[in-house]
Amino acid sequence: MQRRLLQPLALLCLAFFCFQAALAQDGGISKIPLGQLDPARTVAQPQLFSSFHKPLPEQYIWTREDSAVGQSTFIRYERPGVNDKTAPHYFRVSFNVSAVPKGATLYIAGPHSVTAYVNGTLAGHVVGNNLNPLGMHVFQMNVAHLLKPGQNVLALQVVRGRGVHGFLNSALAMQQVFGEILVAKIIPAAPGVDAPAILISGPQWKGTLHASSGWQRPDYDDSAWPTVAALSPIEGSIDLLQWNADAGLYDWPGYEGASPFLAHMYLPAAKVDDVQTGRSSFENLDALTDASPSGDFAVKLGNIAPGTEFAPEITLDFGREVNGRVEFVSDSDSQAVVSIQYGESKGAADNEPYLGVNVLRIPPHGSAHGPKSAFRYARIRFLAGGPDLKFKTIHLEDIYYPVKYEGSFESSDPLLNRIWETGAYTVHLCMQDDIWDAPKRDRGRWMGDTDVSGHVSDTIFFDHFLLKDTLSHLIGDAPVQQHVNGIPGYSSFWLTELENYERHTGDTAYLRQVHARLVQLLDFMDKEFNAQNQFIDRTGAWLFVDWAPELNGDTPEARIATTMEYARAYLAGAALLRQIGDNATAAHFETRAAQLKQALQHSAWSQANGDFGPRWQTNAMAVISDVANPSQYPSIWNYVLSHVGEPTIRPNVITPYYGAYVLDAMAKMNHRADALKWIREYWGGMIDEGATSFWEAYDPAWPKGNPHASLQADNGTGYFVSLAHGWSTSPTYWLMEQVLGIQPTAEGFSKTIIRPDLVDLKWARGQEPTPHGLLKVDLRNQNGMVASIDLPAGVNTTVLFPITKGASSVTVNGTPRKGRLAEKGSRMAITLDQPGHYELR
Repeated sequence: MQRRLLQPLALLCLAFFCFQAALAQDGGISKIPLGQLDPARTVAQPQLFSSFHKPLPEQYIWTREDSAVGQSTFIRYERPGVNDKTAPHYFRVSFNVSAVPKGATLYIAGPHSVTAYVNGTLAGHVVGNNLNPLGMHVFQMNVAHLLKPGQNVLALQVVRGRGVHGFLNSALAMQQVFGEILVAKIIPAAPGVDAPAILISGPQWKGTLHASSGWQRPDYDDSAWPTVAALSPIEGSIDLLQWNADAGLYDWPGYEGASPFLAHMYLPAAKVDDVQTGRSSFENLDALTDASPSGDFAVKLGNIAPGTEFAPEITLDFGREVNGRVEFVSDSDSQAVVSIQYGESKGAADNEPYLGVNVLRIPPHGSAHGPKSAFRYARIRFLAGGPDLKFKTIHLEDIYYPVKYEGSFESSDPLLNRIWETGAYTVHLCMQDDIWDAPKRDRGRWMGDTDVSGHVSDTIFFDHFLLKDTLSHLIGDAPVQQHVNGIPGYSSFWLTELENYERHTGDTAYLRQVHARLVQLLDFMDKEFNAQNQFIDRTGAWLFVDWAPELNGDTPEARIATTMEYARAYLAGAALLRQIGDNATAAHFETRAAQLKQALQHSAWSQANGDFGPRWQTNAMAVISDVANPSQYPSIWNYVLSHVGEPTIRPNVITPYYGAYVLDAMAKMNHRADALKWIREYWGGMIDEGATSFWEAYDPAWPKGNPHASLQADNGTGYFVSLAHGWSTSPTYWLMEQVLGIQPTAEGFSKTIIRPDLVDLKWARGQEPTPHGLLKVDLRNQNGMVASIDLPAGVNTTVLFPITKGASSVTVNGTPRKGRLAEKGSRMAITLDQPGHYELR
């Protein structure tokens, strides 16, 4: 298909120069200079999809008797099986053709099987492969010879598609996820060539589950058939771009499948690897690693029939995890047929590509692209065409959300700098059609993930739109009658991330907008307890704390940890309610938080063992939720959390996700040095094993020969585990909060604590965006800490500055200033309430 013009050359070359310079040696992350991990970071003028693409008008339709749109939006963690709901659905439409074109292609997507008739003559019968990971396929049929001038009739018999695993509080999206959709159009051109359609699916179509004999004939009387349920244009809702549900539309003519606020750029491969010529040959392979190649890349196909055993193939290595798709731009006079398979690791691309092996047909002098996904490697096989195939380019179309890196962190430790940047890039990869858990799997909104990645986004990107849109979709419309994502703990995290967002932005208008739903959510959450304030899961929800034994599913341990998450959330909700003056409801949930704490202290605290059980996750949540008293911190540390970082054995498995709350707990208990050590070992361990973004799961003790194949998450092991997961990025915000010390404590930085702590570093510096401008901190160890702080107007700050024992003042801009002693006399609280530059020592 023909696609948009390339970006302005200057922008493309700038991005390419940084990209190639970053990958000059072997494409390893250790060779990528700091500041150049994210290829989109230097793009000054992003090219938005809205600037070149108009959403397609064809609509998803379905029989009205079986449509779920307008019905319940309750999340269901099950979907029809492959052999369920296989009754045929029948569709008919009449359309006019003024003149029969030389070529005409019927495109159909959504169903698993299709039998199509044009004017009563069989156009084709196709059946999809249920073993293919894609939930839908695009079926093509040549129908030019069946058309006639004037009135024509298309009649279809279809069986619903296999669908994909996906869970949303959107009836529209769930119908797509379940495969109960159909989209169709006829284009007056050869297959793969885009042109204005002469027929598209829409509300004028008719459909039924009960067709009588002769339903396919053009003279059949369908007046008794109801019109279809016209669900939505296929690019008409962001909910239709979730969960890889639309991945199979990669070869639908004109389909972009990207929200209008996203941007794209083109990047060449960093390296061409695993070159296998078979009976064929390649020319000018170097063109594939050049943004402006001087000539075409060419393939001279030998005899590869009847199978693909001798098909020539290559692997493109893009040098790091990326999000987007591979695009082919043909310079051939004939169609080219290729297959493509992606992998976040080399092993995944070769052995178990998450989206399977997908075939592309590239029209002469046209273009085509593979599915959207996250990957580093793309394995390409050249199957047919030519025999001389030429390509102007085969490159990455990088798809990204345009934001600026407003926040920054840099220190005397290069590994920490790399960890910070890798976390920031990972979150940026997850910022797509809303904030996703991951750009490969699940490509969906999960609130637990967003509690971490949203925190990073607030701290670095200061983005409002995407986070608010994500939170709004996650809670759904009023009235709130279910848990966020169907998980009680994720309802809690909706509240804690909203509080974090408000502290960073002061966006009271949004808080007022969601006020009613916030209270409804709190009330719904509170139904889960009995009279003794014990969590009893009245709603029968899925309890999930972490991918670890006894913390996934309805177990005593999961109930205890979920109750702690609730206590933390009730306090966050109360703070939000006080921000907008709902003091009565706030007071109620402050009381409820205290009651939950009292119940947990009675039922979960072991006086004999001095802990809330042996699990890291539970004890960490006890600390950060204020369920644990400060007097209990020493024994929690000694008996449980001091073992963080030691080799783990079941059940002490922890994901990077709950590692966020462990890090926060360690800081709250004043064990920042231990936390920093763990960051270097755990997140640094991923980088040592080749990570260019942070993985969904990790344990330093897992096998190293093929680390991706050994990762464990989502009750499984293997290549399906994501290598770019937003919930794994907590060190990025942690370093800014606990080393630079920047911690907003009230809406919009109206109250802020800066508690600088170099721990074992010689220096550290960075900045964080506020609604009033950048707050900058520069720390140096010069026989004691020296801090430079730049405060924008409107930011009132208490600096908790380290002092020597017995000191009575801190020097501020050369003048001694007294303050309140804090942290057992080890720090002094100095108030800075005017904008400007401050030097403290």
